[in-house]
Amino acid sequence: MHGEHVITQRIQTLPDSQCFIHSPAEGKDIMSIALKQVFNKDKTFRPKRKFEPGTQRFDLHKRAQASLSSGLDLRAAVKLPQGEDLNDWVAVHVVDFFNRINLIYGTVCEFCTEKSCPVMSGGPRYEYRWQDEHKYKKPTPLPAPQYMNLLMDWIEMQINNEDIFPTSIGIPFPKNFIQICKKILCRLFRVFVHVYIHHFDRILLMGAEAHVNTCYKHFYYFSTELNLIERKELEPLKEMTSRMCL
Repeated sequence: MHGEHVITQRIQTLPDSQCFIHSPAEGKDIMSIALKQVFNKDKTFRPKRKFEPGTQRFDLHKRAQASLSSGLDLRAAVKLPQGEDLNDWVAVHVVDFFNRINLIYGTVCEFCTEKSCPVMSGGPRYEYRWQDEHKYKKPTPLPAPQYMNLLMDWIEMQINNEDIFPTSIGIPFPKNFIQICKKILCRLFRVFVHVYIHHFDRILLMGAEAHVNTCYKHFYYFSTELNLIERKELEPLKEMTSRMCL
């Protein structure tokens, strides 16, 4: 199976990204811009994949968004609605998580450099290596920003592929659709790992931690409710998750 390998028990500790604000006014401007980036739903790191109005998936997307906006318990919000198709429900959430996580990384990406993050990691014990069917046929260590770009490009290709994520009514999902979504969610989780462990200082500085935490909880509850992510993948954030979600 093509995918990254996880290396545990690495010895080297990677430095957190550092950035210094020179004045309160400058800091305020940076936070204002960053928060607009995070919470302006039409401004993302990459073009958003949207659902066509009038389709069942658009209705499911709106229903899911309404549940979140109403303050409904996230555990309840992720459950498959009675009578709805599992593939449709998963498709809606995978696209939404891609949009949101993509945007979260977009707010810290200028501080995630080859110098600050020479390998894609989640602290000293976890290193992720990239593998695909094209250039990197063996698990390859890469700087975090390069890994992230490959990851986002790969996911974007999957969700924009009509053979995998069909948008036309009556076109069925492929038989391996859930398996593909598991891989997408696994890779998206690694973005959370890197951001939380190496760049959460930036999220704190922007005052965006509550919003990022809510996105993480939504992702965690959804992925575990429908068994879409393996427990071993969750290990890097296990302690944080036990405080936040359990």
